[in-house]
Amino acid sequence: MHRTTNAAGEAHGRPFWLPLALVLAIASWCSSIPARERVDEDLNVRLVSSSAMAPQWPPDLVVEGVWPNSCLPEVVRTSLEGSNIDILLRGSSRSCSDVATPLRLKVNPARESGMRQFALGTFQVRLHLLQADGSSLPIGFRLLQSGWDDTLSRPESGFWWSVSSTAPEALLAGSGLSIEQQGKNLAVTLLSYEAGAPVWYFGSAQMPGNIAHVPLLRMVGGDEPFATPNGGPRAEPGLSLNLQFLGPAHAQAWLVRARPGADRGLDIQALNLLRLPFETERNGAAWRGEWVLVVGEARQARILDLADLVTADAESFGLSDRADGSTLQCRLEDIGGHPTPAFCSLADGERVLADFDHVGLDRLSGLDPDGNPVRLVRLPD
Repeated sequence: MHRTTNAAGEAHGRPFWLPLALVLAIASWCSSIPARERVDEDLNVRLVSSSAMAPQWPPDLVVEGVWPNSCLPEVVRTSLEGSNIDILLRGSSRSCSDVATPLRLKVNPARESGMRQFALGTFQVRLHLLQADGSSLPIGFRLLQSGWDDTLSRPESGFWWSVSSTAPEALLAGSGLSIEQQGKNLAVTLLSYEAGAPVWYFGSAQMPGNIAHVPLLRMVGGDEPFATPNGGPRAEPGLSLNLQFLGPAHAQAWLVRARPGADRGLDIQALNLLRLPFETERNGAAWRGEWVLVVGEARQARILDLADLVTADAESFGLSDRADGSTLQCRLEDIGGHPTPAFCSLADGERVLADFDHVGLDRLSGLDPDGNPVRLVRLPD
């Protein structure tokens, strides 16, 4: 029986580089890992809309890939709650051979719950496998985008840090990420620890919008500083990182690893990530400098020297242009104990020039009063 329920209705850093040959070798090596060692990585999960012109029409959710044995699972039920889609699977009861088998499943969470439309946005999809004792085991996790790609929230390149969300302390304390965005290509380095010793992971993926699934490989055996070259590091199976960028300097992330043991389950850890300024003495100080204001596709741009910090408190800050006195006023919100600009307005006296709802350390994006896209981009020192 297939049942669907609907519970709710509807800091700057240098980019890290690997030689191209090494990246290609890692990608080739990763694709050869046996399916039984990484079920999640062998699954392709996607939304398939019946009409590209109306993405809100309930799309099918398709799961394809390779199952580690011949007992292909069947869908018990799906649930749609807010932005979460959960799919419960049950393995076949017949005798199974230990042979990797092609898998294809299709469900329609919205339509099967009686909904006529599917919300636009980002959804968290979790696959669970029903166990003999009635419990369920997480075996897959993906972020899927319904509707158009959000390119304004794509990340700035640099260092990112884990900050607290609902927990008293931030997870991965002392760890950091280097994120490099070039066009649709995203590269991530995670600098962390294993049994107290430093360890780092590297991965890359395509990211046309603001979400990405990045398989991370643990790098070991590289050359020490001043040591004789030994041929470079080797890669071992690592984690996977799922990223949803909420703005140029803010992201939600989920680290996924194979659960220790033989049950093929997953451990999933949610993270709250920020790209933080190095300067912390006064709110807004990190946004001082020269900026260029670009309206639409105009070939001419206005240079602003936001040198004077005129207001700064716990809820906002204001910067004034040294030449003509135009001001950038930003409203702050607390993210993990860090005052972060959530919305900024640029005004020339009483006249509003632009409102920015995508705010980063080096790039602000928004609209002018006529609805034209506007960007405010920091000039290098």
